[in-house]
Amino acid sequence: MTNLASILADVRSLANRGAHHAIVQRYGALDDTPEEETWNSTELLFEIGRAFGMLGNEEKVERYLLRCAELAPRRAAVFHCAIGWYFQRKKKWTKALRWYDRALASFPTYHLCLFRRGYCLEKLHRPRETVDALSRAREIWEKAPIEQRQRGRGVQVQVLFHLSRALRDLGEFDGAADALDSCCELDRGSDPPAIRPEHVLANRGELDLRRGDLAAAAAAFRAARDLDPASSYLCERLGRVHELAGDMGAAETAYREAAALPRGAFAYLALGRFQARVTGDLPGAVAALVEALRRVPAAEPLVRVELARIELAVGRRTAALRQVERALACRREGGFAEGLRLASDLCEQLGRGTDARRYLEQLGRLTPGDPEIAERAAALAGVPGPMQDSPPSDPVLPPELAALGDAPVEAPRDQRLAGTVDRFFPEKGFGFLRYGSGESIFFHVTQCEDGADGIEMGTRVTFVLGHNAKKGKPQAEGVRRAE
Repeated sequence: MTNLASILADVRSLANRGAHHAIVQRYGALDDTPEEETWNSTELLFEIGRAFGMLGNEEKVERYLLRCAELAPRRAAVFHCAIGWYFQRKKKWTKALRWYDRALASFPTYHLCLFRRGYCLEKLHRPRETVDALSRAREIWEKAPIEQRQRGRGVQVQVLFHLSRALRDLGEFDGAADALDSCCELDRGSDPPAIRPEHVLANRGELDLRRGDLAAAAAAFRAARDLDPASSYLCERLGRVHELAGDMGAAETAYREAAALPRGAFAYLALGRFQARVTGDLPGAVAALVEALRRVPAAEPLVRVELARIELAVGRRTAALRQVERALACRREGGFAEGLRLASDLCEQLGRGTDARRYLEQLGRLTPGDPEIAERAAALAGVPGPMQDSPPSDPVLPPELAALGDAPVEAPRDQRLAGTVDRFFPEKGFGFLRYGSGESIFFHVTQCEDGADGIEMGTRVTFVLGHNAKKGKPQAEGVRRAE
């Protein structure tokens, strides 16, 4: 392996054919021979790192691309961004963010990296931070020389599109409209367009819907559906327009049609919410929501909140709280304002003042400008403990809602275990707890309810046993520092 040029040519030839296994098989052990010339070739190591990425080997991706950053420190941000892109493609948004932040620390005007960072923040439901990142990317592109603007034009179109969505979610409708108009203007004449026309129309329809212009929203969604008639999302949004317009029959028809489409599993959530909140068909709502839970695991937080509201409607507050806490455990990375608000309300009703205050404090961190949240948390701070010795038992589940049994809540809140942090790797965001008779269990910082602050070796915590579906192993969830 002394002819570096021939090795690089072979690797590139294999990469062009998609033969990633062959690349790894032939050259994937270069890190075991650091004295060789091959371990000092940025181009070669980058290609091999990409091959490991295509095969899902996270450790090797990081090792090879970090070596590239060592060899070419002036281009380190490019390699750090490439590692982030690997995790973004795997939908590991928090890990991707860490690498994007590292890239931006050395190259703060890195336009592509700022866009990718904003995209991950959007996926983590952090709209204000999304707007900050994408607005910065927009500003950098607009101030760049014309040659750079031309090279980054496609990325800038996407920046503006996602900025429009984030501003819309914050209720800043004029800014959202301006960003969307700028996106369309910049993308005009592109072949193919950076953003598909039906996606632009859907974005505009959603903006009109949030503004209350139902006629404009319906027109935009219909125009988008003419371009993509199989879209369950567009059919579901038309159902929402009908619902807000008061045409409940048309709304339910649209929701059912959306659920029946090939990619319509998510529409079961909209149908279940409609039946629970509008028509009062609780059995139908439970059936639809359980189907959504079965078919769309990513929608579990939203589904659990709706199931909690159904439990609450039949007087089962403890069961409702368990559903909400499961929802919060599923969306630990990005926060979940609706779930936190409902959890605090239920804890207060059940006499769990300490828990209610803790949820309000988490909600306050998500919405720092809301004085009502701070006032409620302050009022609960004077409660010295449980506001009542034991909450009342839930009534028996009505037979017509027996399907709720098909949506069991794993790791209920009242089965908490005590443990101690045995090892913690803050730079990697995970560690291990020691509990029981010496058992060890994995935890990730996204499962720490108050973040990683104060987590170190020897920290006493409580947690619930959860399950990592991807790895098929148990993990600690809902980790709290013991007081």
